Amino acid sequence: YQVHGEGGSSGIPLEQQERIFDVGVRLDPASPGAGLGLPLSRAIAEAHGGSLIVASAPGAGTTFTLALPLREV
Repeated sequence: YQVHGEGGSSGIPLEQQERIFDVGVRLDPASPGAGLGLPLSRAIAEAHGGSLIVASAPGAGTTFTLALPLREV
């Protein structure tokens, strides 16, 4: 199962895309937050056998994709 969400940013440079999943990293120091949301979200997704990835390019915006395995009930 996959969910896609588009962010309101103007895009994230390729060389910084994996950094945003590091604890405490905020690309815009003026924005509020502690840099915990994306690292925690990725850790939770991976703990459940899924993933959280980013696709972005400067000027083109940013899309996050959360993928989780389906389980039979």
